[in-house]
Amino acid sequence: MRRFLLTLCALAATGAMAAAPASAKELIYGSWLGTNNKTNTDALVPYFDMVKEATNGEIEWKMVGGAQLANGPATPEAVGSNLMDAGLVMAPYQPRMLPATNLVFSQSLVGDDYLASVGAMNELLMLDCPECQAEFKKNDAAGFIGYGTTPYMFLCRGEVKTVEDLKGLKIRGSGGGVNIIEIAGGTPVSMPPSDATSALERGTLDCVLGSVAWLTSFGYIDVVDSVIQSPMGMGGPPIMMYVNRDVWESMTPEQRQAHIDHAPDLVTLETFDAQIATDDAAIAKAKEKGIPFVEGNDAFAAIMKKRDEVQYGINADNARNAGVKDPERILDAYLKAYDKWKALVKDEIGNDREKFREALWREVYSKVDPESL
Repeated sequence: MRRFLLTLCALAATGAMAAAPASAKELIYGSWLGTNNKTNTDALVPYFDMVKEATNGEIEWKMVGGAQLANGPATPEAVGSNLMDAGLVMAPYQPRMLPATNLVFSQSLVGDDYLASVGAMNELLMLDCPECQAEFKKNDAAGFIGYGTTPYMFLCRGEVKTVEDLKGLKIRGSGGGVNIIEIAGGTPVSMPPSDATSALERGTLDCVLGSVAWLTSFGYIDVVDSVIQSPMGMGGPPIMMYVNRDVWESMTPEQRQAHIDHAPDLVTLETFDAQIATDDAAIAKAKEKGIPFVEGNDAFAAIMKKRDEVQYGINADNARNAGVKDPERILDAYLKAYDKWKALVKDEIGNDREKFREALWREVYSKVDPESL
């Protein structure tokens, strides 16, 4: 299978190179998201165009979506072994390979300050988590640019309206969502969100704890009967640019800098065009179809309160057992960054995408040295 994927990747790259200028470096980005997923079409592809223009056509990324090269759990190894040049990585799928990054993912940010959560994730990933960067290097990769999903909700088959209705149900979750499901009395099930569609349809899964955008991006809208409209934590960051280390180091300093210069653009595209806009469209489509959105009550808020009371210690202990030396330092930096970004959003950014992009550059990416990645 590995040889087949290598051959496929090589053929794709060779075919692309045949039509490109001799000086162009054409690289393959493998995404396990659906080919038409907004993260691919409305965020990554426009970012690749920006990098191509900034490098005068010397770097050209080619998108291969739909898990044609590797699924979510296989992506870190596929990139590290150069079966593909870069991909989208979720640490909870490979917690042993990426324990520090998984620690960040496991800490549920409470509330619905979505823009603040994305800013905090990027600030921590790029400036305050050397352990994250070290484990990327250990796995033969360079990792940068993260995003976050809007607050997770329970998306369920059948009429689920109360916390009592969740008890005993099999619920897909990852990262901090696993403990949230346990507190709610459900049974957590680990699987990529793309696999949950058929599991919901077959009845081997009762609910998904995830983004409302998944109703359309993963087709849950055809198998889900109710949505609990209560924020159940925000987690991340998925690493949007997880690049093979040899590929990254083969670029010129100017080419590496181009990727960082446009990082705020990619985060902004993902946040506003692939997340918020998709959420809004998914909610409208689901309501048109008659799927009820049940307002969460105090019982759901109590789940998050309990989660927040216990998660710091649980996450620190799990990370320490996985080999992270000082998990408390990482968590403290993350929570501090979240408070900082909540103030920035309240006092400066609001819902303005350009102000958000400017803050990402000023507070994070202007301080990133691509040569240190």
